[in-house]
Amino acid sequence: MAIRAADVVAVAVGAASGLAIENAARKYFPNARTNLGAVGLMTAAAIYPATRSGSRISLASARELGAVAATTGLITKAHQRGGMTARALIAAGWAAHALFDAQHDLGSGGRLPRWYPALCAGYDLAFAAALLRPTRTP
Repeated sequence: MAIRAADVVAVAVGAASGLAIENAARKYFPNARTNLGAVGLMTAAAIYPATRSGSRISLASARELGAVAATTGLITKAHQRGGMTARALIAAGWAAHALFDAQHDLGSGGRLPRWYPALCAGYDLAFAAALLRPTRTP
């Protein structure tokens, strides 16, 4: 599979967005970064099945629903652990979602644009890396 210029641009835009969002969370909500990251991760996992047209279960939709279930389990475990372990688990979830994006086939019924998985993967990796940076205290 050849890498398209549009995909490179999408990854870069996604990465810049991920850094900007995490930097804003660090600045304005320093004590809620892990929880905000968890909400964002669940949203990222749910976007693929939520935008699928039709009600027929396909291999692509089954993978998407499996990703939502796995994300739910990861977030639950992170909540149970708390602290830096929770933040590390949420960051790992974002990195895993980037792998999901990179391998994702929208398949029939997928209504997202072709560039979306690349944009999302860039966002996911940048957000995961930024989330692992410690919160600065004044």
